[in-house]
Amino acid sequence: MKLRRQLKELKIRPKKRLGQHFVVNSKILQRTIESASLGPEDIVVEIGAGLGSLTIPMAQRVKKVYAIEVDPRLADELRNRLTANDPVEVIQADALQVDFAPWYEQWQQKMKVVANLPYEISSPMIFRLFQERNYFSLFVLMLQLEVAKRVVARPGTKDYGPLSLWSQLYTRARIAFSVGPQAFYPPPQVESAVVRFEFLPQPSVVVEDEKILQQVIRSAFTYRRKTLVNALRLGGFAHLPAEKIREALQSARISPESRGEALSLEQFSHLSRTLAALAINY
Repeated sequence: MKLRRQLKELKIRPKKRLGQHFVVNSKILQRTIESASLGPEDIVVEIGAGLGSLTIPMAQRVKKVYAIEVDPRLADELRNRLTANDPVEVIQADALQVDFAPWYEQWQQKMKVVANLPYEISSPMIFRLFQERNYFSLFVLMLQLEVAKRVVARPGTKDYGPLSLWSQLYTRARIAFSVGPQAFYPPPQVESAVVRFEFLPQPSVVVEDEKILQQVIRSAFTYRRKTLVNALRLGGFAHLPAEKIREALQSARISPESRGEALSLEQFSHLSRTLAALAINY
């Protein structure tokens, strides 16, 4: 493959600690770009740009690409490959630390994220992007298949958890297509998938206090072997009497013996509102 040859010529070895697996299949690259529905007015943030196999074709379709690459060797080489007419700015940085606000303020429009996310940072990066959701309209992310399954999982399944809940709270998420190991260099040991996250106009359920909702969800899944009463008391609600937590669960029509993986997003929302009201008095 062309990219594989380029890496060898540059004497660049993919770094395992950075989760570097470069997409070398042109059809997969094309399908990823098409999944983002890119147009001439779009501003795109790419995470893990590598040598620009996604960056350069996207730049031919959009107004601006911010290509983030943590590896200085790759960032420098990508800069060398760009022409003066390419609407691309290469940022050598850790994407988990990048401030997206100045780009949003410059263009005064929401951006799209298109990325082959390094496996090591996929979950924390998704949560970080959700924290910065006011700047974005769409994510198209290539992920490990097991992470993709967690994104779209429903209550009562083994993959259901915090990533499922936050994805479904803020976006309409779906697996666009699967990707086999041979589409990458070097081939990973796992299957992958491209997931499209389309942001909803407003959260899918009522959220009065996001921190309380986050605390309830984290408690339920951190102590997933515990009943909800015990999980909540261990997870930050120890100041509330057990009987009050049971009352909150009853109000939300949840059995005290239930566990987090059985609860819908609506039930988590109702429970967090009830617990927030109780906490005011304790």
